[in-house]
This record gives sequence, C-alpha cells and structure tokens, in this order.
Amino acid sequence: MKNVEFLKINFDDYNKLSRANLINAKKKFRNLLSTARAVSKGDQCFYCGKNVSSFCNSHTIPAFCLKNISVDGKVFYSNKFMEIPFMDFDKGIKQAGTFNIICRDCDSVIFHEYEDPSNYAIKPTSLMLAQIAMKNYLKAISKRLNEHAIFDIKKQNPLLLNSDLIESYQSIQNLDLNEYKNNFKKAKKLSFKNRDNEYYLFCYEKLNYVVPIAFQSTIALIIDLDKQIVNDIYYQNIKYRIEDFHICIFPLQDTSIVMMFVDKNYKRYRNFYKKFRKLPLQERLSIINYIIFLYSEDMFLSKALPENIYNNDNLINIARQTTIAVSNTPFSNAIEAAKEAYDLNKHNTIPNLLSQKYKVR
Repeated sequence: MKNVEFLKINFDDYNKLSRANLINAKKKFRNLLSTARAVSKGDQCFYCGKNVSSFCNSHTIPAFCLKNISVDGKVFYSNKFMEIPFMDFDKGIKQAGTFNIICRDCDSVIFHEYEDPSNYAIKPTSLMLAQIAMKNYLKAISKRLNEHAIFDIKKQNPLLLNSDLIESYQSIQNLDLNEYKNNFKKAKKLSFKNRDNEYYLFCYEKLNYVVPIAFQSTIALIIDLDKQIVNDIYYQNIKYRIEDFHICIFPLQDTSIVMMFVDKNYKRYRNFYKKFRKLPLQERLSIINYIIFLYSEDMFLSKALPENIYNNDNLINIARQTTIAVSNTPFSNAIEAAKEAYDLNKHNTIPNLLSQKYKVR
C-alpha cells in the first residue's frame, strides 16, 4: 500500500521557463488544442447527423448561470487552482465551458426546457433531467474525442502525461467513449418520450441565496460515505461498467438550485444516497462541494470570492489530484489507496462554497 500514490498536477518545471520560452510553449499548446478540436469534431452534427460547415459553441452549463456569478462578464475556472501555465485563469461568459460537436439548429431546441430559468420554480421534470443528461454526455464525448486527437497528434512526444501511462489511458478512453455514447443515446430517446422515473432525483435543494459556483457534469464515485467501492476504476475487465451520476449547481437570479440524480438502473449508488439523505443540509452541501473539487475540473467560480479561497492549500491539493494511481506494480492495490484518497468524510477540510457564508447575494 505504501508504494501506491495518486498523482498531483504540477507544472513547476514550466513555471521556471523564461518569459519568451513560456510564451512559445503556450502558443504550441494552443495550436495543439486548436488542431485537435478541428480534427475531433468531424463534419457531422453529433445529434442530428447532418453535414455542417460550422458547429455551435454550445455551453456545458446554461449561460444564465455563469452570468449570475460573473464579474465584468467573466468567471474563474479550475485553472485558478491548477495554474497550468499555458492557459488563462478566467473566461468570458461566451467562451466558458463550451464544446463544438452539434449544429446551431439542434443546440437552440434540444436543451430548451432545462435552460429556461423560469422552469426551476418547481422541481425539474423528467424531460429536463433527460436534457441535462444529454448535455453532460455530449460534453463528455467531445472531451474524449479531443483527448484522442491530442494523443494521435503528439503520441511520440506527449505534452503533459507520462509516456508510460498513455497506452493504458487511451484504452480507458475507448471504454469511456463507448459508455458515453450509449448513455447519450438513452438520454436522447428519453427526451422524446418524457418518461417518468428513468432518472432518480435523490437530491434537490433550492437555496435562498446565490452560490458563487456553477457546475453541471457527471461524476463516477469511487467510494461512498462508508468507503465502500462504488466504481472500481482499476478493475481490468471489459465487461465491467462504470456507473456515474449527475450533479448540477445552478445559481439563479436570487436563489440557487442544487441537485443530483442517477440512472434508475445504477444500483451501486443506493448505499450512498440512502445515507446522504439522512444528513443535515449543511453537511450535504459540504459533501457535494467536496465531490465537485475532488472529481472534476468543470466548475466555474465567481471572481467576487475572497482571494484566500483561491490560495487555500487544501482546496488547491484536492483540485489538483488526478484519478491516476501509480505503484511499483501498475495499479496494484490502487483501489485500496483510493479509499483513502477519495474519502468523502474529509469534506470539512476545504471551504464549503455552497454555504451561505460565501454567497454572491
């Protein structure tokens, strides 16, 4: 066990570069991303299948959520903690969290119900949950396609990942991509049928203040609150399926929506949400806040937050942790090490940005 460790994202070597060399590296990195995006999106809308000459700049989270926490039209994103030298710390609302694999016509229609803030006066409908799931899987598909293109371009000279991990990582990508596509197809079908109870909304909170964070994504828990395995991400069996769930943090004009839901067929989360629902509200919010920073880099944050939040060592370390474990024997005992690294009972070690203390208004 002591030989297993989880990698932390670290760019100290790049930060030591001269300004001229850093600018040159930044240009190369951006050119790589631009080329990868152009290759990965192809020439057909991923939703309707029609050939298109250009794609919509689709937001991964409703733009109104970003607007409600923005300062001068901008928000921080995870690089404020990661400090990747090739990337900016903030983004304008139009550029924050976007993907480009569907056409404009589809984007204007297929997410309409869930992207209307007036629809959150009551709990979201089954149709809204299906649209959220569709968006989450489209984003995940786009991300995996981009990563594949990057590896294809730079396979012999990996930019950010240890070359020994690339082959293993790409095989994981292929499995992920197939699962995302299947889950997208299901969500798309449900968005037509508007069938109840296909997704289980096990958490729904309407807070009477505006939180400083906007988030929408899938998460695949490794362990639950009792440190029982939910997803053994190191189990090397092609038939083993990763089960995820959806988290949404939507800052509205004067309130905030916090919700989590899961595919009704995913049974591994039962122990998690049964225990979760019994906890006091503030503890539930703290756990959700911790999960977001522990598992994802897709959060957007208000620039109005005090600077000490962005300098918080615990928050930085959690945000930089990856789900790649290394050991003397690859992946040996990694899932056991994950029980410690992904212990949700450590949620009080970082600031809870969903608490009223950090409200925007």
